[in-house]
Order: sequence, then structure tokens, then C-alpha cells
Amino acid sequence: MPQFQTLIHPTDFDEPSKEAFRLAQSLAQALGAQLVVFHVVPPPAIVADEGKIILDPQHPNPIDLWAEYRTLHANTTVPVQYAVVVGEESRATRLLEEKIRGMGEGVLVVMGTHARTGLRRLFWGSKAEEVVRNCPCPVLVVKTPSPQAPAPTEAALTTASA
Repeated sequence: MPQFQTLIHPTDFDEPSKEAFRLAQSLAQALGAQLVVFHVVPPPAIVADEGKIILDPQHPNPIDLWAEYRTLHANTTVPVQYAVVVGEESRATRLLEEKIRGMGEGVLVVMGTHARTGLRRLFWGSKAEEVVRNCPCPVLVVKTPSPQAPAPTEAALTTASA
């Protein structure tokens, strides 16, 4: 098994991404690796100090994209680097690939997926599938866990054992 020194987590801040971030933190902790969280914002955004962005130069109020991720990261000692790139959404996968190539060997991508199927997948596509096909390094795709089924009642257990 290859040793991963860097885990990169591309995010769009949805629930599957947050689940993938949690898993990436655990893996990075176990492997002694660093974690890079990566996001692409569309132009005309400007990256400001500490990863904050200005979405519209006409209204220069910086937004902290990483506030929720910093909260999710609060209980771990894994080193996390937050990376924001300005680019078209259609080029997001290519921008991720460029970032990965600049990191050298030992990189693992950990990303979330909605696990869409059928018509929803046809209309919305799958970024995860695109990354898996084109990425120059291994990719771990994480689904959000399905809601837990309700716990069986004592009556159901008694009936099942009879």
C-alpha cells in the first residue's frame, strides 16, 4: 500500500463534502499526513487574506468560506491547509488536477458524492466520476451515510425470534 503524505479534499460545502472532510481528517491523523481542503470560486471573485474571498469587487466584504470547516476541524491536531482558486466551474476538475500535480507523490483525493443514479445523474452529472476518471492519483469517494433505520421494538424482536 502506498504511503500518503498529503490528502486533498475538494469541497463544495454540501453534506457529502462534510462527511468526506471528517473521514479525510481521520485518515490524515492515522497516516500522519497533512490535509489540504480545496475549493474553486467563480470569477470575478478575489482571494483575500487567510483564504477569505471577495465574491464581487464592487462590494468588497470578505467572506470566510472556511468557518464551518474550522469548527469541524476544532477537535483534531491534523495540519489543515485551506486552498481557494478562482476559476470557471467547468474547469474545476482541471484546476484540481493542476493542484495535485504540484504536490508531487503520495497524494490521495478524498471527496464526497451525492451517489446520484438514473435521470438525476444524467442531468446533474457526477463530479466524483469525472475526478476518478482523470485524476493523476488515487481517489477515495465518500457517500453521506444513509439515515439509520428505526431501532426494532421489543415486540418485533420477540416475533422474529419465535
